[in-house]
Amino acid sequence: MSGFYHTSTSPGLLPVMSLPKPGDNVKVTLMSGETIEGVVEWIDGAGAWVKGTQKSRWVPLEAFQPQMQAADPKDDE
Repeated sequence: MSGFYHTSTSPGLLPVMSLPKPGDNVKVTLMSGETIEGVVEWIDGAGAWVKGTQKSRWVPLEAFQPQMQAADPKDDE
């Protein structure tokens, strides 16, 4: 399950993912490579508290945004 939802956008724009809400199940990978999976307990202006089965932690809101992937030079061949 995921706490992220696609929202409709104008043609030509990248899809935007909405932020999770309290009670949503989320799985997010931090910049450190650590993956947190659990339920959002609360959200403040800068992050969300995710209560996981193994551990709980505060996750910055930018971790919930879709990551832009760099083009792979091998794809141009």
